[in-house]
Amino acid sequence: GRRKSAEPPKRKKKAAKEPKAPVQKSKCEEKETLTCEKCPRVFNTRWYLEKHMNVTHRRMQICDKCGKKFVLESELSLHQQTDCEKNIQCVSCNKSFKKLWSLHEHIKIVHGYAEKKFSCEICEKKFYTMAHVRKHMVAHTKDMPFTCETCGKSFKRSMSLKVHSLQHSGEKPFRCENCDERFQYKYQLRSHMSIHIGHKQFMCQWCGKDFNMKQYFDEHMKTHTGEKPFICEICGKSFTSRPNMKRHRRTHTGEKPYPCDVCGQRFRFSNMLKAHKEKCFRVTSP
Repeated sequence: GRRKSAEPPKRKKKAAKEPKAPVQKSKCEEKETLTCEKCPRVFNTRWYLEKHMNVTHRRMQICDKCGKKFVLESELSLHQQTDCEKNIQCVSCNKSFKKLWSLHEHIKIVHGYAEKKFSCEICEKKFYTMAHVRKHMVAHTKDMPFTCETCGKSFKRSMSLKVHSLQHSGEKPFRCENCDERFQYKYQLRSHMSIHIGHKQFMCQWCGKDFNMKQYFDEHMKTHTGEKPFICEICGKSFTSRPNMKRHRRTHTGEKPYPCDVCGQRFRFSNMLKAHKEKCFRVTSP
């Protein structure tokens, strides 16, 4: 009758820790899935999702002052406000400068607040700074007789001097006959004229090449900027255009989409098919 009530075994307390197993199991069985907001693709890590977004859906933002590239507009905006190399502008003509002293020199020389105090020892021509005199001296040592009176830089041809002088004067001699807008350089006018041309409205400001579709224009521009947004999913190599990336990917997949209509042999690239057809035609022709 004195038998004590049986105490619960101490080891049974471990049962409270048993739920850990299902938690571990759920981590293994249920992988995190992150769906792209722009397309149906799914990723198992945020890093891959972010990389996909940058490559596929985000157009690179290029600073029009220094050419640096950014993924986000907010990054570009911050860069232009803080560390852009050409962020200091002249309030009179909006020209941009890398250094504050360059702006001060520009204001004094171009907008009339300076005197020509420094003379060339050979021809006694006067300039605003000694640095401009040193630039001018090249005209006496080399065959460069045309000298800029503003900065002292010398040129072989008078036309080169005239084009150079535009950056000091701010003059815009090239006028659009359609809308009267004026431009400093001829290539700027050519680029602008694409607005008025119906069949090819996208013109490259670097080389003058024009396009009738923005897609082809955008891909062409990447050849100048060096941007390569199309990445091979297999080896990570990057390309300026999607067609180039697809052609490269065939080296991994072995895909041969170009069949010979004479013998049926298939080829990976169109140029390989073309070379084969010349031989194949000679062999099969009577």
